[in-house]
Amino acid sequence: MALLLTHSHIYTPESVGAGSVLVDGGRIEAIYRLGEALPEVETLDLGGASLGPGFIDVHTHGGDGVELMDAGDAPIRMARFYARHGVTGFLPATLTASLDAISRAVDSARRAMAVDTGGARVLGVHLEGPFVSAQRLGAQSPDFCIPPTQTNLDRLLDATADVARIVTMAPEVEGGLEAVRRFTERGIVVSVGHTVATAAIALAAFAAGACEATHLFNGMEALHHREPGVVGAVLTTKGVRAEIIADGVHLAPMTVRLVVAAKGLDDVTDSMAAAGCADGEYLLGPMQVIVRNGEARLPSGNLAGSTLTLDRAVVNVARWTDAGLAGAWRMASLNPARQLRLDTRLGRVAPGYDADLTAMNDRGEIVMTMVGGRVVFHA
Repeated sequence: MALLLTHSHIYTPESVGAGSVLVDGGRIEAIYRLGEALPEVETLDLGGASLGPGFIDVHTHGGDGVELMDAGDAPIRMARFYARHGVTGFLPATLTASLDAISRAVDSARRAMAVDTGGARVLGVHLEGPFVSAQRLGAQSPDFCIPPTQTNLDRLLDATADVARIVTMAPEVEGGLEAVRRFTERGIVVSVGHTVATAAIALAAFAAGACEATHLFNGMEALHHREPGVVGAVLTTKGVRAEIIADGVHLAPMTVRLVVAAKGLDDVTDSMAAAGCADGEYLLGPMQVIVRNGEARLPSGNLAGSTLTLDRAVVNVARWTDAGLAGAWRMASLNPARQLRLDTRLGRVAPGYDADLTAMNDRGEIVMTMVGGRVVFHA
Protein backbone atom coordinates (compact mmCIF):
# COMPACT_ATOMS: atom_id res chain seq x y z
CA MET A 1 0.00 0.00 0.00
CA ALA A 2 1.30 3.44 -0.93
CA LEU A 3 2.36 5.80 1.88
CA LEU A 4 3.42 9.43 1.53
CA LEU A 5 5.93 10.74 4.08
CA THR A 6 5.22 14.45 4.33
CA HIS A 7 6.48 17.60 6.09
CA SER A 8 10.17 16.64 6.10
CA HIS A 9 13.57 18.01 5.12
CA ILE A 10 14.96 15.42 2.72
CA TYR A 11 18.56 14.20 2.61
CA THR A 12 19.37 11.88 -0.29
CA PRO A 13 21.97 11.94 1.52
CA GLU A 14 22.60 15.38 -0.03
CA SER A 15 20.18 17.99 1.27
CA VAL A 16 17.37 18.67 -1.22
CA GLY A 17 15.23 20.77 1.09
CA ALA A 18 11.64 20.43 2.20
CA GLY A 19 9.45 17.86 0.54
CA SER A 20 7.71 14.50 0.65
CA VAL A 21 8.65 10.91 -0.26
CA LEU A 22 6.22 8.41 -1.76
CA VAL A 23 6.75 4.77 -0.78
CA ASP A 24 5.00 1.86 -2.47
CA GLY A 25 5.67 -1.87 -2.59
CA GLY A 26 8.66 -1.63 -0.27
CA ARG A 27 10.47 0.84 -2.53
CA ILE A 28 10.77 4.58 -2.98
CA GLU A 29 8.40 5.60 -5.77
CA ALA A 30 8.95 9.36 -6.00
CA ILE A 31 10.30 12.48 -4.30
CA TYR A 32 8.21 15.66 -4.28
CA ARG A 33 9.74 19.07 -3.62
CA LEU A 34 7.88 21.67 -1.61
CA GLY A 35 5.04 23.09 -3.68
CA GLU A 36 4.69 20.17 -6.09
CA ALA A 37 1.32 18.46 -6.38
CA LEU A 38 1.06 15.39 -4.16
CA PRO A 39 -0.79 12.12 -4.85
CA GLU A 40 -3.92 11.33 -2.84
CA VAL A 41 -2.70 8.42 -0.72
CA GLU A 42 -2.30 7.68 2.99
CA THR A 43 0.13 10.11 4.61
CA LEU A 44 2.47 10.15 7.58
CA ASP A 45 3.36 13.67 8.77
CA LEU A 46 6.95 13.77 10.04
CA GLY A 47 6.54 17.15 11.71
CA GLY A 48 9.45 18.84 9.97
CA ALA A 49 11.98 16.10 10.79
CA SER A 50 15.00 15.38 8.63
CA LEU A 51 14.38 12.32 6.45
CA GLY A 52 17.17 10.32 4.85
CA PRO A 53 18.41 6.85 4.02
CA GLY A 54 18.41 4.43 6.94
CA PHE A 55 21.62 4.08 8.91
CA ILE A 56 23.69 0.96 8.29
CA ASP A 57 25.87 -0.26 11.15
CA VAL A 58 28.71 -2.48 9.93
CA HIS A 59 30.29 -3.23 13.30
CA THR A 60 28.25 -3.76 16.42
CA HIS A 61 28.58 -6.48 19.03
CA GLY A 62 25.31 -5.98 20.83
CA GLY A 63 22.74 -3.74 22.41
CA ASP A 64 19.83 -3.77 24.83
CA GLY A 65 21.67 -6.20 27.11
CA VAL A 66 22.50 -8.90 24.53
CA GLU A 67 25.39 -9.57 22.15
CA LEU A 68 25.80 -11.74 19.09
CA MET A 69 27.95 -14.26 20.97
CA ASP A 70 24.87 -15.06 23.10
CA ALA A 71 23.46 -16.66 19.91
CA GLY A 72 19.79 -17.75 20.13
CA ASP A 73 17.48 -14.80 19.46
CA ALA A 74 20.14 -12.17 20.24
CA PRO A 75 20.31 -10.83 16.65
CA ILE A 76 16.56 -10.27 16.57
CA ARG A 77 16.59 -8.43 19.88
CA MET A 78 19.47 -6.35 18.58
CA ALA A 79 17.57 -5.63 15.34
CA ARG A 80 14.59 -4.23 17.22
CA PHE A 81 16.80 -2.16 19.50
CA TYR A 82 18.75 -0.64 16.61
CA ALA A 83 15.57 0.30 14.76
CA ARG A 84 14.79 2.68 17.62
CA HIS A 85 18.08 4.42 16.82
CA GLY A 86 17.52 4.84 13.08
CA VAL A 87 19.40 1.73 11.96
CA THR A 88 17.73 -0.13 9.10
CA GLY A 89 20.49 -2.68 8.43
CA PHE A 90 23.45 -3.97 10.39
CA LEU A 91 26.21 -6.54 10.70
CA PRO A 92 26.32 -8.11 14.16
CA ALA A 93 29.94 -8.74 15.05
CA THR A 94 31.59 -11.77 16.58
CA LEU A 95 34.42 -11.65 19.09
CA THR A 96 37.68 -13.53 19.27
CA ALA A 97 36.37 -16.85 20.61
CA SER A 98 36.56 -20.55 19.85
CA LEU A 99 35.65 -21.48 16.29
CA ASP A 100 32.71 -23.46 17.67
CA ALA A 101 31.39 -20.43 19.56
CA ILE A 102 31.84 -18.24 16.48
CA SER A 103 29.94 -20.82 14.39
CA ARG A 104 27.01 -20.83 16.85
CA ALA A 105 26.85 -17.04 16.84
CA VAL A 106 26.99 -16.90 13.05
CA ASP A 107 24.23 -19.53 12.85
CA SER A 108 21.96 -17.28 14.91
CA ALA A 109 22.67 -14.35 12.58
CA ARG A 110 22.04 -16.57 9.56
CA ARG A 111 18.61 -17.49 10.92
CA ALA A 112 17.80 -13.83 11.62
CA MET A 113 18.72 -12.92 8.03
CA ALA A 114 15.96 -15.23 6.80
CA VAL A 115 13.09 -13.76 8.84
CA ASP A 116 11.31 -10.48 9.41
CA THR A 117 13.00 -9.24 12.57
CA GLY A 118 10.40 -6.54 13.25
CA GLY A 119 13.30 -4.09 13.22
CA ALA A 120 16.50 -3.58 11.26
CA ARG A 121 17.64 -6.04 8.59
CA VAL A 122 20.49 -8.40 9.48
CA LEU A 123 22.73 -7.96 6.42
CA GLY A 124 25.38 -10.54 7.33
CA VAL A 125 28.08 -10.75 9.99
CA HIS A 126 31.31 -8.96 10.82
CA LEU A 127 34.03 -11.36 11.99
CA GLU A 128 36.20 -9.46 14.47
CA GLY A 129 38.95 -12.00 15.08
CA PRO A 130 40.14 -14.58 15.83
CA PHE A 131 43.10 -13.73 13.54
CA VAL A 132 44.24 -10.69 15.52
CA SER A 133 47.40 -9.64 17.31
CA ALA A 134 47.92 -10.85 20.86
CA GLN A 135 49.54 -7.46 21.53
CA ARG A 136 46.45 -5.45 20.57
CA LEU A 137 43.52 -7.50 21.80
CA GLY A 138 41.63 -4.70 23.53
CA ALA A 139 38.57 -6.41 25.02
CA GLN A 140 39.20 -9.61 23.02
CA SER A 141 40.06 -12.79 24.91
CA PRO A 142 43.72 -13.93 24.71
CA ASP A 143 42.59 -17.56 25.05
CA PHE A 144 41.28 -17.75 21.48
CA CYS A 145 43.67 -15.58 19.50
CA ILE A 146 44.92 -17.94 16.77
CA PRO A 147 46.92 -17.61 13.53
CA PRO A 148 45.26 -18.02 10.12
CA THR A 149 46.83 -21.36 9.30
CA GLN A 150 45.29 -23.15 6.35
CA THR A 151 43.35 -25.42 8.73
CA ASN A 152 42.04 -22.56 10.87
CA LEU A 153 41.19 -20.46 7.83
CA ASP A 154 39.39 -23.34 6.12
CA ARG A 155 37.32 -24.02 9.25
CA LEU A 156 36.33 -20.37 9.64
CA LEU A 157 35.44 -19.99 5.97
CA ASP A 158 33.45 -23.23 5.92
CA ALA A 159 31.37 -22.02 8.87
CA THR A 160 30.88 -18.39 7.88
CA ALA A 161 31.72 -17.55 4.27
CA ASP A 162 28.07 -17.53 3.11
CA VAL A 163 27.15 -14.71 5.52
CA ALA A 164 30.47 -13.06 6.42
CA ARG A 165 30.66 -9.59 4.89
CA ILE A 166 33.63 -8.09 6.76
CA VAL A 167 36.53 -9.62 8.66
CA THR A 168 38.80 -7.66 11.01
CA MET A 169 42.29 -9.17 11.20
CA ALA A 170 45.95 -8.36 11.80
CA PRO A 171 47.87 -8.73 8.52
CA GLU A 172 51.27 -9.05 10.23
CA VAL A 173 50.52 -12.39 11.92
CA GLU A 174 51.98 -15.50 10.32
CA GLY A 175 49.97 -16.28 7.20
CA GLY A 176 48.20 -12.93 7.44
CA LEU A 177 48.72 -11.64 3.91
CA GLU A 178 47.67 -14.96 2.40
CA ALA A 179 44.53 -14.83 4.57
CA VAL A 180 43.81 -11.32 3.26
CA ARG A 181 43.97 -12.68 -0.29
CA ARG A 182 41.73 -15.67 0.48
CA PHE A 183 39.07 -13.59 2.24
CA THR A 184 39.12 -11.10 -0.62
CA GLU A 185 38.74 -13.89 -3.20
CA ARG A 186 35.61 -15.01 -1.35
CA GLY A 187 34.14 -11.51 -1.59
CA ILE A 188 34.65 -10.72 2.10
CA VAL A 189 35.83 -7.19 2.93
CA VAL A 190 39.11 -7.28 4.88
CA SER A 191 39.57 -4.60 7.52
CA VAL A 192 42.88 -4.12 9.33
CA GLY A 193 42.47 -3.99 13.09
CA HIS A 194 43.67 -5.24 16.47
CA THR A 195 47.10 -5.07 14.93
CA VAL A 196 50.70 -3.95 15.44
CA ALA A 197 51.33 -3.73 11.69
CA THR A 198 53.78 -1.16 10.42
CA ALA A 199 52.88 1.19 7.60
CA ALA A 200 54.75 -1.07 5.18
CA ILE A 201 52.78 -4.15 6.23
CA ALA A 202 49.52 -2.19 6.09
CA LEU A 203 50.32 -1.11 2.53
CA ALA A 204 51.13 -4.74 1.64
CA ALA A 205 47.74 -5.75 3.08
CA PHE A 206 46.00 -3.09 0.97
CA ALA A 207 47.83 -4.41 -2.11
CA ALA A 208 46.61 -7.92 -1.21
CA GLY A 209 43.00 -6.74 -1.03
CA ALA A 210 42.35 -5.20 2.40
CA CYS A 211 40.44 -1.95 1.96
CA GLU A 212 39.70 -0.46 5.37
CA ALA A 213 40.68 -0.16 9.02
CA THR A 214 38.56 -1.10 12.01
CA HIS A 215 38.00 1.63 14.63
CA LEU A 216 40.93 3.69 13.36
CA PHE A 217 43.44 4.72 16.07
CA ASN A 218 42.01 2.14 18.50
CA GLY A 219 43.47 -1.37 18.63
CA MET A 220 46.62 -0.37 16.70
CA GLU A 221 49.92 1.44 17.18
CA ALA A 222 49.73 5.19 17.66
CA LEU A 223 50.60 7.51 14.78
CA HIS A 224 54.30 8.40 15.09
CA HIS A 225 56.17 10.86 12.92
CA ARG A 226 58.88 8.30 12.06
CA GLU A 227 56.61 5.21 11.94
CA PRO A 228 53.14 6.26 10.82
CA GLY A 229 51.81 2.70 11.14
CA VAL A 230 48.33 1.65 10.08
CA VAL A 231 46.92 5.09 10.93
CA GLY A 232 49.30 6.88 8.59
CA ALA A 233 48.83 4.29 5.84
CA VAL A 234 45.04 4.61 6.01
CA LEU A 235 44.98 8.40 6.13
CA THR A 236 47.23 8.69 3.06
CA THR A 237 45.98 5.81 0.87
CA LYS A 238 43.20 6.71 -1.54
CA GLY A 239 40.22 4.37 -1.50
CA VAL A 240 40.97 2.80 1.89
CA ARG A 241 38.09 3.41 4.28
CA ALA A 242 38.40 4.50 7.88
CA GLU A 243 35.90 3.26 10.46
CA ILE A 244 35.71 5.53 13.48
CA ILE A 245 33.95 5.50 16.84
CA ALA A 246 32.71 9.06 17.18
CA ASP A 247 31.78 8.98 20.87
CA GLY A 248 34.25 11.54 22.21
CA VAL A 249 35.88 8.79 24.29
CA HIS A 250 37.59 6.54 21.77
CA LEU A 251 38.46 9.58 19.67
CA ALA A 252 38.64 13.23 20.61
CA PRO A 253 36.46 15.51 18.47
CA MET A 254 39.62 17.01 16.95
CA THR A 255 40.74 13.54 15.87
CA VAL A 256 37.38 12.97 14.19
CA ARG A 257 37.90 16.27 12.33
CA LEU A 258 41.37 15.09 11.30
CA VAL A 259 40.03 11.84 9.83
CA VAL A 260 37.23 13.53 7.92
CA ALA A 261 39.59 16.21 6.62
CA ALA A 262 42.14 13.62 5.48
CA LYS A 263 39.75 11.07 3.96
CA GLY A 264 36.88 13.22 2.76
CA LEU A 265 33.22 12.23 2.94
CA ASP A 266 33.43 9.04 0.88
CA ASP A 267 35.91 7.00 2.91
CA VAL A 268 34.70 7.37 6.51
CA THR A 269 32.12 5.23 8.29
CA ASP A 270 30.81 5.48 11.82
CA SER A 271 30.87 2.53 14.18
CA MET A 272 29.24 1.59 17.44
CA ALA A 273 29.51 -1.32 19.83
CA ALA A 274 27.43 -2.67 22.73
CA ALA A 275 24.88 0.00 23.58
CA GLY A 276 21.66 0.76 25.37
CA CYS A 277 22.78 -0.44 28.79
CA ALA A 278 22.75 1.46 32.04
CA ASP A 279 25.87 1.76 34.17
CA GLY A 280 26.83 -1.56 35.71
CA GLU A 281 28.85 -4.73 35.12
CA TYR A 282 28.44 -6.81 31.97
CA LEU A 283 30.15 -9.55 29.99
CA LEU A 284 31.60 -9.03 26.50
CA GLY A 285 32.20 -12.64 25.54
CA PRO A 286 34.15 -13.97 28.53
CA MET A 287 35.49 -10.54 29.49
CA GLN A 288 34.07 -8.53 32.39
CA VAL A 289 33.11 -5.02 31.34
CA ILE A 290 32.27 -2.13 33.66
CA VAL A 291 30.07 0.65 32.27
CA ARG A 292 30.37 3.88 34.22
CA ASN A 293 29.12 7.27 33.04
CA GLY A 294 28.40 5.64 29.68
CA GLU A 295 31.99 4.46 29.19
CA ALA A 296 32.63 0.70 28.82
CA ARG A 297 35.97 -0.46 30.20
CA LEU A 298 37.72 -3.61 31.37
CA PRO A 299 38.66 -3.78 35.06
CA SER A 300 42.18 -2.80 33.92
CA GLY A 301 40.77 0.48 32.63
CA ASN A 302 41.18 -0.34 28.93
CA LEU A 303 38.28 0.66 26.70
CA ALA A 304 35.94 -2.23 25.88
CA GLY A 305 33.78 -0.99 23.06
CA SER A 306 31.37 1.90 23.12
CA THR A 307 27.85 2.50 24.38
CA LEU A 308 27.38 4.91 21.48
CA THR A 309 24.38 4.48 19.20
CA LEU A 310 24.65 5.37 15.54
CA ASP A 311 22.15 8.21 15.74
CA ARG A 312 24.33 9.90 18.35
CA ALA A 313 27.43 9.29 16.22
CA VAL A 314 25.77 11.08 13.30
CA VAL A 315 24.91 14.05 15.50
CA ASN A 316 28.45 14.13 16.91
CA VAL A 317 30.13 14.08 13.48
CA ALA A 318 27.77 16.78 12.21
CA ARG A 319 28.64 18.93 15.22
CA TRP A 320 32.39 18.30 15.33
CA THR A 321 33.30 18.55 11.64
CA ASP A 322 32.60 20.56 8.51
CA ALA A 323 30.69 17.58 7.06
CA GLY A 324 27.42 18.88 8.46
CA LEU A 325 24.36 16.68 8.83
CA ALA A 326 24.38 15.66 5.15
CA GLY A 327 27.98 14.44 5.36
CA ALA A 328 27.50 12.69 8.66
CA TRP A 329 24.33 11.02 7.33
CA ARG A 330 26.30 9.84 4.29
CA MET A 331 28.95 8.25 6.53
CA ALA A 332 26.26 6.25 8.29
CA SER A 333 24.25 5.24 5.21
CA LEU A 334 25.64 5.49 1.68
CA ASN A 335 29.27 4.82 2.67
CA PRO A 336 28.53 1.53 4.47
CA ALA A 337 26.12 0.54 1.67
CA ARG A 338 29.02 0.96 -0.77
CA GLN A 339 31.28 -0.94 1.60
CA LEU A 340 28.86 -3.90 1.47
CA ARG A 341 28.24 -3.49 -2.29
CA LEU A 342 24.57 -2.78 -1.62
CA ASP A 343 24.57 0.80 -2.86
CA THR A 344 22.39 0.01 -5.89
CA ARG A 345 19.44 -0.46 -3.53
CA LEU A 346 20.43 0.96 -0.13
CA GLY A 347 21.97 4.20 1.11
CA ARG A 348 20.01 6.71 -0.96
CA VAL A 349 16.61 8.32 -1.09
CA ALA A 350 15.90 7.87 -4.77
CA PRO A 351 13.20 6.24 -6.88
CA GLY A 352 13.72 2.50 -7.17
CA TYR A 353 15.75 2.22 -3.95
CA ASP A 354 14.51 0.15 -1.02
CA ALA A 355 12.32 2.17 1.32
CA ASP A 356 14.76 1.89 4.24
CA LEU A 357 14.42 5.36 5.74
CA THR A 358 15.15 7.22 8.96
CA ALA A 359 13.67 10.47 10.29
CA MET A 360 15.41 12.59 12.93
CA ASN A 361 14.09 15.71 14.63
CA ASP A 362 16.09 18.87 15.28
CA ARG A 363 17.10 17.57 18.72
CA GLY A 364 18.84 14.60 17.11
CA GLU A 365 16.15 12.14 18.19
CA ILE A 366 14.88 9.40 15.90
CA VAL A 367 11.17 9.86 15.25
CA MET A 368 10.63 7.17 12.62
CA THR A 369 12.43 4.17 11.14
CA MET A 370 11.11 2.40 8.04
CA VAL A 371 12.42 -0.92 6.70
CA GLY A 372 11.23 -2.22 3.36
CA GLY A 373 8.40 0.29 3.28
CA ARG A 374 7.08 -0.69 6.72
CA VAL A 375 7.34 1.57 9.76
CA VAL A 376 9.16 -0.44 12.43
CA PHE A 377 9.59 2.44 14.87
CA HIS A 378 7.55 5.61 15.33
CA ALA A 379 8.15 7.86 18.29
